[in-house]
Amino acid sequence: MIDVAYPYYGTYMPNFYPGSYQQTPPPVQQTTQQYQTPLTNQNGIIWVPNEQAANDYLVAPNSAVTLWNSNAPVVYLKQADASGKPSMKVYDLVERTQRPVQSPTVEYAPLSRLEALEARLNELTAVKESSKAAKRTTTKEDAE
Repeated sequence: MIDVAYPYYGTYMPNFYPGSYQQTPPPVQQTTQQYQTPLTNQNGIIWVPNEQAANDYLVAPNSAVTLWNSNAPVVYLKQADASGKPSMKVYDLVERTQRPVQSPTVEYAPLSRLEALEARLNELTAVKESSKAAKRTTTKEDAE
């Protein structure tokens, strides 16, 4: 027979400390700020209630996510680099109004101005032709 100082209890280990030495863990205190989990619909759009919730949204390294504000026409683009450092850009959604297509305004010259330009052009070409004719006559006279 085996002489054992403690009785054998199988796999059970008896508690050797008196009850006063056992300490119960302190109750877990809940944080005062409650975070609202972002809502995701079937289209993959992630809705957040405000900019603070968008800042608090965790993004995996080397990825980006678009967060839509459910209370204002704002979209947040949150990205994280390779080290996991986040950055966020804020975009305001503005409705694009349809503007009427403006055709370029064409300004036509009045007929009287066109006739004046034509007369001046004819006058200049006549002066040029007369100077050419005068040169021809002087060169013919010099050749004789």
